[in-house]
Amino acid sequence: MSPEELKRFDRYLKLTAGVSDRHGPYYLSWVARFTAQHADVNPEQRQAALVAFRTELSSRFQDWQVKQALQAVRHYWYFVDKGQRTPRRRMAVADAQIVEECRRVLRLQHKAYRTEKAYLTWVRRFLTDLGPMERSEISAVHARHFLSYLAVERQVAVSTQQQAFNALLFLFRHVLHVEIDGLEATIRSRRPRRLPAVLSRVDVQAVIGALSGWHRLIAMIMYGGGLRLEECLSLRVQDVDIDARTVNVRNAKGSKDRLTILPRAVSEDLNRHLLEIRRLYDFSRARHEPGVSLPAQIAHKTSRLATEWQWFWLFPASRPCADPLSGEPRRYHLHGSAFSRALTAAARTAGVTKRVTAHTFRHSFATHLVEAGYDIRTVQELLGHSNLQTTMIYTHVAGDRTKGVVSPLDRDALPQ
Repeated sequence: MSPEELKRFDRYLKLTAGVSDRHGPYYLSWVARFTAQHADVNPEQRQAALVAFRTELSSRFQDWQVKQALQAVRHYWYFVDKGQRTPRRRMAVADAQIVEECRRVLRLQHKAYRTEKAYLTWVRRFLTDLGPMERSEISAVHARHFLSYLAVERQVAVSTQQQAFNALLFLFRHVLHVEIDGLEATIRSRRPRRLPAVLSRVDVQAVIGALSGWHRLIAMIMYGGGLRLEECLSLRVQDVDIDARTVNVRNAKGSKDRLTILPRAVSEDLNRHLLEIRRLYDFSRARHEPGVSLPAQIAHKTSRLATEWQWFWLFPASRPCADPLSGEPRRYHLHGSAFSRALTAAARTAGVTKRVTAHTFRHSFATHLVEAGYDIRTVQELLGHSNLQTTMIYTHVAGDRTKGVVSPLDRDALPQ
């Protein structure tokens, strides 16, 4: 690496990559060490070179030093590649055809509509970022570079970078038919340790009390059973059992079904609500309006269920609209933005200073169960988490709230 290139790389580390002045010299040292041993490594050889470099360092340095060295090399490769990139341009016709092919395969695999929207958004961004290029020329190197760009210049969260990776993995495997390998050379987003926002029981009651009508019932079901907003809005009449006090959450995140709690406190409100939407259902049937949207797997088998009462939305929209998948006129469920606006206003009315979102109810549900002494495995099943480590975050939140540590300022009386 020439002195001039070294200066430019140092400037990149500070201004673009966000590496501190303290760690910058170490990054430069690691890169100098790597380039001295692995000069003129082409993109296809990078994975093997990085593995060899890691093996060499592992016997002489601590784990955190090895990770820092590998991250420094990844940044160096991104810095070199960035100088060779072509300017961005608008998506070409051929790229639009790739997007449509991707949409078709997603629907053949019955992916959720929200998954389809997210994947296609990332595919469009990736193709637009590539520059003029033939379909056969798109390789895993471009995917690695795009993921590194998200981490370095956009500084996206770990979950955002992972979602982009999943979308590109789908594109390469099922549309381009190319395997993505060598992800070791991708710069990873930093994973900050953030605890979820949790309301006290008093604040939860205050916020719910400031809501009214359907919005109040939605909040009670979400907090009472730990549902996500989309899971709650997607409930059908047949999914709630008032007598058994259960809610059947279908096709949730990860295409999983689960059973959770229906609070006894919502029984009276829910019965009145069912009578109200039954009148809307009867009115809709009397006017021969189109039925509700159905899951793709069921819609392909029979369409008559779209007009059956048990498949009617628990929180239906006021009028039919175009189905986002088929484009046909159907009655869809209530849109989440209406509830989010009502929730923000309710939190302000209740005087709650914390940022309150629909997902805050789910965090509060899990934390309050842990505080009450329920087994973490039970909480995991109710939340629908595949990994227990995801649920364990609530033990940290509950632990921080229940340690009972007394501040030394409260322990010792101050002189008057």
